[in-house]
Amino acid sequence: MSITQKLGEKTYYCRLIASVFGDVGVVWVYEGGIPLIVRVVLPQKDVPTTGTIRSNYPDIAEDLHKDLEETCEDIGAFLKGACVSFSMKFVGIDLCRYFQRKVLFETMRIPRGSVTSYGSLAKMIFAPGAARAVGSALAGNPFPIIIPCHRVVRSDGYVGQFGGGTDVKKALLRMEGVEIKM
Repeated sequence: MSITQKLGEKTYYCRLIASVFGDVGVVWVYEGGIPLIVRVVLPQKDVPTTGTIRSNYPDIAEDLHKDLEETCEDIGAFLKGACVSFSMKFVGIDLCRYFQRKVLFETMRIPRGSVTSYGSLAKMIFAPGAARAVGSALAGNPFPIIIPCHRVVRSDGYVGQFGGGTDVKKALLRMEGVEIKM
């Protein structure tokens, strides 16, 4: 299922992808004549994804651009446990602030089946001592799954926070072969 909403001059669209965790929403808009993903919405416990999307895009309706089909299929495959390498061609990471982009780009480098801590990630972007800022940047990651923020955990080995909930984060890591403390 897809959803569309016109806000001012822009029309926003969404495709819902069914998964074992619930529906995942991919929200996109045309930028310069091409489709650009602006947000991936994870399912929340007891809140339908369409409800979350409608709270931000009240008049959203159906549609999907052919150029985004592969990304949507890749998200679905990833959520079934497949090893997927996401293309960033249609992902609006440039819409993020500078520090968050740095964090997200470094997060993309964490290989499947591996984790790193917020503090280690801060060091990787040459911001030692900025673990909390890294955590805040990841908490606002508009592209979870595509940018694997679930691979960043607390320094004490516990799973830490995740937009889809800690159970989903732990399940995603388990799908990648990583066992982690709750």
